[in-house]
Amino acid sequence: MEAIIDQRKWHWLDYFLFLMRTIWITSNGYSIYVSTIGSEKWVLLLWASCSYLIPYLFYRPRLIKFQYYLIAEVLLTGSLFIYLSSQYEISVTYSFLLVPILTFAYACQVKPLVWLGPFVLIGTWAGSLFINMDFFGLFIDTTIFYGIGLCLGRMTIVNNANKELIASIEEKNKDLEYYSKKIEELTIKEERNRVSQDLHDTVGHIFTSVITSLDALPFLYQADKKEAEKSIKEISDLARNGLNDIRKTIHHMSPTSHRTLVESVKELIDDFMKHTATDIKLNVEGEATEVSERVMFAIIRCIQEGLTNAKRHGQATFIKVNISFKQEELVVLIEDNGNGCNELNLGFGLRSMKDRISALAGTVNFYSKLNNGMKITCNIPMAKEV
Repeated sequence: MEAIIDQRKWHWLDYFLFLMRTIWITSNGYSIYVSTIGSEKWVLLLWASCSYLIPYLFYRPRLIKFQYYLIAEVLLTGSLFIYLSSQYEISVTYSFLLVPILTFAYACQVKPLVWLGPFVLIGTWAGSLFINMDFFGLFIDTTIFYGIGLCLGRMTIVNNANKELIASIEEKNKDLEYYSKKIEELTIKEERNRVSQDLHDTVGHIFTSVITSLDALPFLYQADKKEAEKSIKEISDLARNGLNDIRKTIHHMSPTSHRTLVESVKELIDDFMKHTATDIKLNVEGEATEVSERVMFAIIRCIQEGLTNAKRHGQATFIKVNISFKQEELVVLIEDNGNGCNELNLGFGLRSMKDRISALAGTVNFYSKLNNGMKITCNIPMAKEV
């Protein structure tokens, strides 16, 4: 059977027991020295030294082999005790076993070594056969030392368990701190992306409308000054509304929280048509159901980006917006008659649109062909939105 190995360091109790063992062997070695004569004295002293050192070859820091230690202790210390008890009348003969018994009890805290306790009682009875001491007195001495060793061993185990628990808690706390920082970083990054997306959509939409209106203003001024003055006021109102929209974006306030999705889309389209002279047709299919603020905000921003992209890059004159309310999903289609392209490279706005819909577990498809405009399809699953 393989030896039970403990790779731990020594604790202060281990050093304390080793100190006691040193005092023990010194005291008993002196008793042997003064009670024996001749060459046998030196043999017994060598024997005692071996019983002091050899067991601890298997009970040293980072390499504790309990079974080998116990075997060495029994063979060396036990045989020396039996020999001294049978050959000499040394007053401290039985005390020769007390420190090893204490160490036995201290070491035997792991299974299956806990069964050694009853054998200590048997050893006590056997020891009374060799010395002139009553069994009861030996039993009391043995029980006291075995109990002390057992308590010290249990105390060490509890102390080790507490240290491991504290180390585990500290490690978990470090992990929690690490993940907390990661979450904080991700939250900041997500918020930064959200603000950049919202600002891009809002500023891009407003500036596209303002620039288009300003480009048409000189021609309108030559044709009709009163109409031009009215257009200037409308441009001013548009810029002012855009500033308010940017402020709402910064404060993470949804500009559509007080309206339904269809009403908000109609307002957005009317405003865009008014300032860009673009013909836009809105079509709503199915029963308009109530959607969450998160979905509404994402759809408004996506439609806003789709209109801005069609006008700014595609030079579209006609845009069709179709909103289809289905049982399991909401489908938004934005189609224009702009320039189009054969190879579509997603800019910041279109990537932001894709990120918004992906965050709702939805999908976005882009289709464009040269001189054939562009088609954007957004599918948002309604059942998954919470």
